[in-house]
Amino acid sequence: MAASIFSRKRDLVYLIHFSISLPLMFLIDMQALYPVSIVPGFMKALKFYLINTHHDQFFVQTPPFFRAFIWSEVLYQAPVMLWSLGALRRASPKLPIALLPYAAIIFITTATCMFEYSFWDIPLQHKIDLTTLYGPYLALSAFMFVDMSIRLNNIVNKTSSASAKTGSKKLQ
Repeated sequence: MAASIFSRKRDLVYLIHFSISLPLMFLIDMQALYPVSIVPGFMKALKFYLINTHHDQFFVQTPPFFRAFIWSEVLYQAPVMLWSLGALRRASPKLPIALLPYAAIIFITTATCMFEYSFWDIPLQHKIDLTTLYGPYLALSAFMFVDMSIRLNNIVNKTSSASAKTGSKKLQ
């Protein structure tokens, strides 16, 4: 039986992050894909809060690359996050296989957005506000990428070591 999620601090952080980010993805990010007529008022209010608080222009005029990033949320990120909710609780050995590319995509898309808004003609304070929103995603995805790389490397090394031992026994 796997150790409790509460004793696996990194997995607990990922579980909490996915539990919060997954609903927000559908409530805010994906609004750019929904027909305006079906978006409920509370979701519009969340979007306007984001725009007013963090000055996020990606939600005012959605550029084509950002729309592509949203589609990556629909087609890849959301399914991986949904699967990971259970996989993290049961300490699935498949986590690094799913979360390594996930972390890479999050890092690349977030870094792209941060690079883009650094050139916007907006006050420095607005860029700082945006960084308080995007920065944690960049940091967490970088941390997750390193963590999953190490986990995957450990699995490969363990398997390679076991194969080498089995191979040397066959030679005797």
